[in-house]
Amino acid sequence: MKYYAFYKTVVPNFRVLSQIIRVMRITAFLILVTLVQVSASTYAQRITMKHKNVSLKEVFEQIKRQTSYDVVCKSEQLRHAKSLRVDFVNQTVQTVLDQILPDQNLDYVLNGNTFVIKAKAQKNRSLKINLQTKTITGTVKDSKGLLLSGVTVMEKNSEIMTSTDEEGKYAIELPIKDQTLVFRFVGYKTQELPVNGKLQIDVVLQQEDSQLSEVVVVGYGAQKKVSIVSSVSTVKGKDLRFPTRSLSNNLAGQVAGLIAIQRTGEPGYDNSEFWIRGISSFAGGKSPLVLVDGVPRSINDIEPDEIETFSILKDAAATAVYGAEGANGVVLITSKRGSDQKPVITFRTEHSQSKPTRLPEFVGSAEYLSLYNEALRNDGQSPMFTDELIANYRNGTDADLYPNTNWMDALLRPHTGNQRYTLNVRGGAEKAKYFVSGAYFSENGIFKDDPNERYKTNIGVKRFNLRSNIDLQVSKTTTVSVDLSGQYLLTNYPGTGTQAIFRQMLLTPPYIFPPMYSDGTLSTFPKERDVNMRNPYNMLMNSGYTKEWRSSIQSNIRLAQSLDFITPGLSFKGNVSYDYNGNYNFRRNYDPSRYYATGRDDDGKLIFQRTVLGSPDLSDPTQGATAQKNIYIESSFNYSRSFLAHTVGAMILYMQKENHANAQPLPARKQGIVGRVTYGYDNRYFIEGNFGYTGSETFAKGYRFGFFPAIGLGYQISNEPFYPEALKQYLNGLKLRFSTGRTGNDNTGGERFLYRPTFNMAAGGFNQGITSGGGSNGLGAGIAENRFEAPYIGWEIEDKLNYGIDASFFNNQIELTVDYFDTERSGILLQRRTVPATVGFRSAPWQNYGKVENWGVDGSLTARHKIGAVDIGARGTFTFARNKITEYDELAQPYPWMSVTGTRVSENILYLAERLYTNDDFDITANSNGIPSYKLKEGLPVPTIGGLLGPGDIKYEDLNDDGIINEFDRKRGVGHPYIPEIVYGFGLSLGYKNFYISTFFQGVSNTSINTGSAWTPFSAGVDQSNYRTFALDRWTSENPSQDVPMPRLHMNSANAANNHVGSTWWLKSGSFLRFKNFELGYNVPKEFLNKYKLGTARIYVMGNNLAVWDNIKHWDPETGNENSGLNYPLPKTFTFGLELSF
Repeated sequence: MKYYAFYKTVVPNFRVLSQIIRVMRITAFLILVTLVQVSASTYAQRITMKHKNVSLKEVFEQIKRQTSYDVVCKSEQLRHAKSLRVDFVNQTVQTVLDQILPDQNLDYVLNGNTFVIKAKAQKNRSLKINLQTKTITGTVKDSKGLLLSGVTVMEKNSEIMTSTDEEGKYAIELPIKDQTLVFRFVGYKTQELPVNGKLQIDVVLQQEDSQLSEVVVVGYGAQKKVSIVSSVSTVKGKDLRFPTRSLSNNLAGQVAGLIAIQRTGEPGYDNSEFWIRGISSFAGGKSPLVLVDGVPRSINDIEPDEIETFSILKDAAATAVYGAEGANGVVLITSKRGSDQKPVITFRTEHSQSKPTRLPEFVGSAEYLSLYNEALRNDGQSPMFTDELIANYRNGTDADLYPNTNWMDALLRPHTGNQRYTLNVRGGAEKAKYFVSGAYFSENGIFKDDPNERYKTNIGVKRFNLRSNIDLQVSKTTTVSVDLSGQYLLTNYPGTGTQAIFRQMLLTPPYIFPPMYSDGTLSTFPKERDVNMRNPYNMLMNSGYTKEWRSSIQSNIRLAQSLDFITPGLSFKGNVSYDYNGNYNFRRNYDPSRYYATGRDDDGKLIFQRTVLGSPDLSDPTQGATAQKNIYIESSFNYSRSFLAHTVGAMILYMQKENHANAQPLPARKQGIVGRVTYGYDNRYFIEGNFGYTGSETFAKGYRFGFFPAIGLGYQISNEPFYPEALKQYLNGLKLRFSTGRTGNDNTGGERFLYRPTFNMAAGGFNQGITSGGGSNGLGAGIAENRFEAPYIGWEIEDKLNYGIDASFFNNQIELTVDYFDTERSGILLQRRTVPATVGFRSAPWQNYGKVENWGVDGSLTARHKIGAVDIGARGTFTFARNKITEYDELAQPYPWMSVTGTRVSENILYLAERLYTNDDFDITANSNGIPSYKLKEGLPVPTIGGLLGPGDIKYEDLNDDGIINEFDRKRGVGHPYIPEIVYGFGLSLGYKNFYISTFFQGVSNTSINTGSAWTPFSAGVDQSNYRTFALDRWTSENPSQDVPMPRLHMNSANAANNHVGSTWWLKSGSFLRFKNFELGYNVPKEFLNKYKLGTARIYVMGNNLAVWDNIKHWDPETGNENSGLNYPLPKTFTFGLELSF
């Protein structure tokens, strides 16, 4: 049996591994192709161009576009150049230049990868050589100290030039006179330095940060930042590198417009919820569309080291092209790609230790029983536990019979760990470029392991990532890209759900039994106590185990074809992707016998009552598997061209995707057409129009396709001739943006083909009403219509409006972006709530009904400055989003404060707590035993909620002044929604020589937490609830204070019904500020690394979730409403890391 179980466990593992091995083989083959291509000649690059009247500048632009060559030419040479008639088909650049330059009285020289255009030498002119020369040498680096090869070094206003070698060194011979050297490199700012008699000039080039050259990823393409008219926020991949498995946990506060909340820290299930610009619907899907390299995929298992850029698209001008899936915003993730450089190998390792950010604290057994006696007295009953018995617990007389169990100490370890290793290779040449990456991440939970080592009881997660992105230039006009990636996840869990264990651990009282009796006997609740409770120790250690394997293989093949031979600027792109996701789980249960100790015999041995008869062996394994494949197809024609000061662009695209889940006979399909037209004039005025025309299977013919248009405008004021030069010293960039448009949503929560009815057949028959000689419950066989057809439903529609401003100050040292947005979601897809049962529907029909308005502001601020040897950087983001339900499917409410219409999505409906009752509110009498009874005085509203009422209980506001407190006195819209309206983040970084330090803080506001019944002591009686230490600050007759968190104690939820209802007494602010990240690092000096032929080396320490400031204090506020802090806690993590490149 053991061998069989082992075999069944491992074989699926091997099957998935075989798939990954195939991927690795393909990757190795493609890398081999890459190396072959790299070794090919790069000299004879060719160009195709046909035009009757074209400028010399346009010819040079086409050379740059169609080849990897750069062309350097003086502006005066272009101004005096004559128009050309060209007709070249697959000609080398040299051939083209040889034919067009002589008539312009120009010539060229090739230096490295740059053609330098110069005046043609005059005939019959003697060449004068100045023999008095000197040689200038030096090195060129970037701002990070990396040596730059291929930098053009030239004498200003001369044809003397050279370039730096692979070590960043150069040597140039100049006449002995005052000259100026010009250093020029693509992607970096050009520098001019006077020689001034120097023989060595070392240069540090700064990266070009001008918006004129910066490119931003947008829907189905990329645009220069200066031409962007939509609302797009981006963050670099390196800013998302935190010691967590799930990428979504690294987003909070990082990106303007994105709201992210992590509700649990359970490994493998700790993904954050996130939304773009808040919530615009009370039904259906609210999550944004996530695209990885243009393909719909999961966000959580991509390795941060694979990410080049992370962008979110927020307004209609950015998301309308996604049609049916753009209403909730779009997340675009682009992975790293190869580059034209020698191979660079980067290795990173991280080792982390973590512990819970915060855990609740509980009282001990003696104090617990004393408090329960107090609750009994408050309810007019005699104490249950004698002082002698309580003393036995307090003194630890017998740990088996009088236990004092701290379930936190019994089940949790003080800390746990995770580790990460990543290795990637990046390089290539003109013909082929590659990026190959592999990563391993493992993480353990905070539960203790089984001391008997029968099986692993702690949570364990291991993840393997592989990625290969290869770009092949198969011809001068054709590029093929092949992307392969895979994730393989192995998880281990205890037989009982982790959340159930954690909840039980925090609810089980400390006095009933120890985790396990001293002789090894398993403990549990006594048989006579009919409670739905279990020993949390047994749930963890003695319930079996579950293993799960998840595999994902993703492929993507793209073709980019230049069509300049038809017309310059025209191109075609095609993309086909195939993804496979598989899941296999293996479970073995364990249900042994369990006992309760009732005392000791004369020999001192424990006397047991068996409460559960179980089995000593693990059960036979149960197994399950799911599979899913996704196919995505995309093709487009694109056009981009510049005419003098005019820039035009266009795109028409077709997309289709289908999802096959668990061998469904009919895959889920969507298809659509996308269009975009852009125009810019002189980098000042921009306009963009786009549309998405999307079809969904959800709707009937005639309603299936939706048209979603949008338009955007941009105005770069700072590029106007009238913009004051004096102002540019301070406000060097100023741009206004506006967009409006429409997007859609067809998410119905998994329901398909809503325009068709569904039928059910019940094995036992259906109720046929009164039968002859019988009652009203007669059954008869038959088929019933379960879901009625809805042929007239259509898309949810979201109309969006956006105003934006981009500003840069002090030569881009400070950059500010602010957007105001206003949206309305209408025709919300839902099942009607107000259709009466008498109509005859077995389930409510679907319909487009409901409206939600959503508006707000988001923005980002970045600043960077250098003071001597100190680099200073700061960044911050802010998001505010508020919604309002303007149309809701509800019956007319008796009072306006009960209506959902006019409130925010997910707001509470609560009683309004005024204060705690006092003795002055009651007529007090006592019985013969001296036990008091309480009757409310005349004139005070009488609660009908239930429970016992007396001094120290909660008094509620009588909203309708009818003298009664009942459900009509509950008010909707109290406090704030559980999804925060405000999210912000800010950070500071400092660098000095080789040292750097960075910090980041994340915060939320305008959110409320309804703590719920699990907050209150004895919420389910003495056996089914614990007592948190903060509740010691409570109302008592000796401490009749109004300023306490806990009202008068009661023995159970029935007696405490008045206090346990949802009210503002239990509503707490969920706002918090978190010290999210701290990093201190050291970059090893280049001089030391050169000895070992290393490129870079970095050593760092990092802290994550280091501190939190909030109003809850008793559990981590980010875990939110759920179960009053009974969730698996978030981790506080300390990390040591090392990164090497060579």
